[in-house]
Amino acid sequence: MSEGFKTERKGAFLHITIDRADEGNRVTDPMLDGLAAMVDEASPDDGLKGIVLRGAGADFCHGRVQGTPPPEGKPTNAFEIHERVMSRILGVYAAFRRCPLPIIAVVQGKALGFGCALVGGADISISSRDATFALTEMPHGTAPTLALSALSHVAPKTLMDMVLTTEEHDAEHALASGIVSRVVDQNDLELTVERVLETLGGFDRTNISTCKRFVQRGLTLDPDTMADLAGYTLATVRSRG
Repeated sequence: MSEGFKTERKGAFLHITIDRADEGNRVTDPMLDGLAAMVDEASPDDGLKGIVLRGAGADFCHGRVQGTPPPEGKPTNAFEIHERVMSRILGVYAAFRRCPLPIIAVVQGKALGFGCALVGGADISISSRDATFALTEMPHGTAPTLALSALSHVAPKTLMDMVLTTEEHDAEHALASGIVSRVVDQNDLELTVERVLETLGGFDRTNISTCKRFVQRGLTLDPDTMADLAGYTLATVRSRG
């Protein structure tokens, strides 16, 4: 278990919980590395069919811990800033993308900044109706381009509204703009997650990972190329020994 997280294997699913409820589940820089590593380490496990990400307590995640001085001193140029700060954040988003398993975010309370990006970067995001979502970086003097890279599928006008107003958007707005997959009452949140996992657990792992890759890459192609890829992908999967 990485510091700042609780992990539990339940059947075909790895459950990862951000475990800093007293701090709004804000993520430290070492936790960024830990989360990416946990996802990467789980990926080759043939017995797994998904990773479930939660936040402990009332909120999903208030973002990152800001302003922690690096032990090696302040970066002095763009390359050092990217390598020592940006790459750690981007590394989490990349781990989510390259993982062959679906990442399933279970969201309650606030999902702010990096927390909002985690929800957007997940393959499935199930939100309680009272959850709220915001990009809160601008008042800290940061243009949230990293978070936007994880939210590239979200409606552009919603993104600009979130960036420039920093206001919290409700779950129904998040659903309409593509940040989350579905919205349920808080009392139904865990039952809904259990039902989704039960269904997903009955599917073939290769078919699951094939669907994830096709959604990631195939849907960005022109219609004819996408159709060719769909046909050859399915033919290849069907030809498995």
